[in-house]
Amino acid sequence: MSFRVVEDYYRQEHFDFFRPFQNPFYSVTFPLRCTALKRFASTAGVSTYLSLCYFFTKAMQGLEDFRYRLHEGRIVLFDHLDFGLTLPAPGGRFCFGYYSYDENTEVFFRRAKQEQETVANGPQKERRLLEESDRWNYVFFTALPKVPFTSFTHAVGHRDRAEPQVAFGKFYSESDNLWVPVGLQVNHLFVDGTALGELVEAAQELYDEPVAR
Repeated sequence: MSFRVVEDYYRQEHFDFFRPFQNPFYSVTFPLRCTALKRFASTAGVSTYLSLCYFFTKAMQGLEDFRYRLHEGRIVLFDHLDFGLTLPAPGGRFCFGYYSYDENTEVFFRRAKQEQETVANGPQKERRLLEESDRWNYVFFTALPKVPFTSFTHAVGHRDRAEPQVAFGKFYSESDNLWVPVGLQVNHLFVDGTALGELVEAAQELYDEPVAR
């Protein structure tokens, strides 16, 4: 993890306003067109779910508001975001998986395939299903591929945690395109509506052109 301590945070007044709130988190739900992304995943032979997560994280990288965190009581800005996601586990359960981000799309998916093969062929007895990472620069993802939700809320953690949480729902067809519902939860300490609007635009642009670059 690489970050710098922020001494003069540009939203300090807003941060101080929301800091005492018992629950400073809020959620938004919106659709993203994913016709091209689904085609990209199929052509590249990679997971559609992982592709949704990767390009959404890629959209966040250039938006500073999503990279702020509270670390040991100080506001810090990470230089990049990695991501974690829920994955199916035996017995109808789920586990956590973690991926290190790489700006180069081809490199990322090549490494992701290698990591998946290592996990699939390695010993599982010592691994806890819900083992959390000790890193703070993560975006968390989950998926409900059979649920066509129109609203979504995530489990709320400590009020100072600022990792964005994202859920993807059941794909649906409309106007000759494939769409996915997205439920996004953020902490008002760091993220306002302007940043959310920029993220939606950036994510849609990447979903429409998910090229290896």
